Amino acid sequence: MGHHLHRGGVVTLFGFVADDFTGATDALWQFRRFGLSGSLVTDARRLHDRTDVIGLATTARAAEDPVAVALPALEAVAALGPAVVQYKVCSTFDSAPERGSIGAVIAALRRTGLAEGPVPVLAAQPEFGRYTWYANHFVRYGDDVLRLDRYPPARDHPVTPASEADLRVRLTEQGAGRVGRLPADATPEQYLARRDDDAVIADATTDAHLHTLGHLLLSTAWSSASGSRPSARVLWCVGSGGLSQALAWAAAERRAPMEPGPGPVGQSPGAAGQPALGAMVPVLVVSGSRSSVTARQIAAARQAGWEVVDVAEGLSVAEESLRAGRHTIVQSTLGPVRDPEGIGEALGRVAVAAVRGGLTRRVVVAGGDTSGQVVAALGAHALDVVGSLAVGGPVCVLSADDPAVDGLEVALKGGQVGPDDFFLRAAAGSLPTVRGGRGTG
Repeated sequence: MGHHLHRGGVVTLFGFVADDFTGATDALWQFRRFGLSGSLVTDARRLHDRTDVIGLATTARAAEDPVAVALPALEAVAALGPAVVQYKVCSTFDSAPERGSIGAVIAALRRTGLAEGPVPVLAAQPEFGRYTWYANHFVRYGDDVLRLDRYPPARDHPVTPASEADLRVRLTEQGAGRVGRLPADATPEQYLARRDDDAVIADATTDAHLHTLGHLLLSTAWSSASGSRPSARVLWCVGSGGLSQALAWAAAERRAPMEPGPGPVGQSPGAAGQPALGAMVPVLVVSGSRSSVTARQIAAARQAGWEVVDVAEGLSVAEESLRAGRHTIVQSTLGPVRDPEGIGEALGRVAVAAVRGGLTRRVVVAGGDTSGQVVAALGAHALDVVGSLAVGGPVCVLSADDPAVDGLEVALKGGQVGPDDFFLRAAAGSLPTVRGGRGTG
């Protein structure tokens, strides 16, 4: 498959398909923070090859048959001719044989012949407290680092509980085939030795490991002749935002002498040290997440004087609060578990009414499935990343045909993402500068 050229010879380097919307924005942020141009679309018909990176957000993680959702999207992205196509998944590997199976997607890539060799899989994202060692996955939890199957939000997940930390076992249970392991700081010879595997789990516990892996993977996707141009072969890989970071970092270094090329490694899309957003009152948060992390963020906002409204209280209460100029959270995080599909639709209606009513221009959505439903309700067809509130919590600007939605600032936050003051940061009017992943050893 060839690679499209555009804008004075710049190639479409990377394509990605995310299994949920929060993951999609995290992936785009990783590429953008290293200076690559990028765009995220919500419909395959909107795909284009005008940027270095193109992404497509899906709802595959929530699907009983993720292959039916993800495979057409992956094929559509690959048709644009990027050097690398990533299937973006959660850094806590949220999936099960019956729901959002990552292994089923890998098996489909191999079965259809799209992936001719083993599919590299990287779940680690060290700056986010996600580590993989001897193929076992670990998560930072306060002052501890816990095995994935002992990390409460993953172990107790209502849909995809993690009962095993060895990702080789998880993928095998999901039908991925033969799954091997790639050690941290692997050599090209060690990588080639896994050629008979269907998938290979990559170990990583530091940013330096990501740096090495990124260059190793790109060495299979870039022609050795020039060291900076993609070859005709597409590299298929699966992973978290850590994988996006590894690929972006390596690409930025390889393309540094080229014009036009990425900005300085580590620089965010906005000017370093400058506020990327202006002050905006009030902020609307809609949360369908059931995570204890999100619950703590709601508690911190309530303590700071925010209005917290249960979704069952209806739209009128939220609108009254916003009209009074109060930052408002409409949520189903607290209290009894309710129908996720119905909650997403209800929160979407709240967001649409508030935005079209001119009551807010900044919305935060908590929950991966909820994010997809709310973005769909708003009618956005594309997103770009302008900054980040926390690792895994980028802020996007929406593109839409509706003038009330076009230009809306939205942060799409996974349930387990962010510090306790995440919502407070969304109202602060400035974005912290995020380092670009220089190795720390």
